Amino acid sequence: MIDRLDDSLGDAIEWLTEIGPEIDPSANSESDSDFDSNPDSESGSDSESEAADSASNAASRDGAVPRSDGGRETDPSGAQAAADWEEADSPTSRTLHGVVHGADGAYACGEGGILLHRRDDGWQTLIERGPGVADNTLRTIDATADGCRLWFAGDSGALGYYDVADGYLSDYSAPGEKTSTWEGIAVSGPTGEERIRIANGSGEVLDCTVEDGCPAWGDVVEPGGGSTIPGLTAGPDGFYAIDTSGGAYYADANGEWERIGVRNAEVDFYDIWAGDETVFVAGADGVAYRYDPRCENWTPINVGQGALQSIQVDEGSNTAVAVATGGRVYERIESIRWEERDTPTEQSLLDLALARQRSDDEGLATVPVDIAVGAGGTVLERHRDRSDTTD
Repeated sequence: MIDRLDDSLGDAIEWLTEIGPEIDPSANSESDSDFDSNPDSESGSDSESEAADSASNAASRDGAVPRSDGGRETDPSGAQAAADWEEADSPTSRTLHGVVHGADGAYACGEGGILLHRRDDGWQTLIERGPGVADNTLRTIDATADGCRLWFAGDSGALGYYDVADGYLSDYSAPGEKTSTWEGIAVSGPTGEERIRIANGSGEVLDCTVEDGCPAWGDVVEPGGGSTIPGLTAGPDGFYAIDTSGGAYYADANGEWERIGVRNAEVDFYDIWAGDETVFVAGADGVAYRYDPRCENWTPINVGQGALQSIQVDEGSNTAVAVATGGRVYERIESIRWEERDTPTEQSLLDLALARQRSDDEGLATVPVDIAVGAGGTVLERHRDRSDTTD
């Protein structure tokens, strides 16, 4: 009986083997070994999904908002997220304190009186020792509305201008025997008719107008209580200044300064920018302040970390950028939200000049490059497509 049972079991096993599918021991290696809820489909594999995730993560690292397809997200205005910042070849290791766009490219000034010019073939040293050939550090620079004249100022009263068209350098250092360090400069108007304001470490502001091709010096005033004024800017209807005591000031065309803030300021100030409807102040601890002149209201904004050394807004493209210590660059991606961008340096960045496009009567050529400068001769650049912007 046992023999018959063995024969029956053997027949059954043989029958099952004949009708059942052949089992491949290696089949598990081709299936989803982790038994995830998204099995492979005919249109793609897990490796393709991982590649998309990798691209998305890379976009997150470089500051772009990731999309589900792994591409670079557009910002709320519809423009594609900005490209990365890259380090340019710099001809100097001296600290660069200021940068501005001129009619024929960007210019940067800095330690020892150096002045650099960005040409088609890169950055070149234009002036080695400042307007007075005295090796005084140049700490601030600005350009006329047409970009054809650059004014710069710095240590020991160093002050001068450079004419772009003919390469003419003029030294006006220590006007009125003022030999304190000039911390900020602002210029408005076209070349030959410009108006200049220069501020120093003693909290004084010197007014200057160009008449018949020559500077005419005005009175020296103290907008505040004598604290250092590290930042000046020319707005559409006057000049703005900030000091190291949390004060912000405005002067109209008549030249009278008035304090406009900042109420309950909690950080030191380093820079100021003014546009048609908004004023921004860059401060310590990653904090900026936005001012609404119409409502006379200040709003603090958490931008990021580090001391914000410069802040700029391109109203044509609604791009807002701030640079800070530690090589940090921040960009506004929404009205109140800022995002840190990847940079190739940890050197402190001290000034910023956004890409400039002018097709109006001023005649400035398009310069589609954002530039940041700082310690150790650092120059960062970012190329932007300005084709969709308007003046």
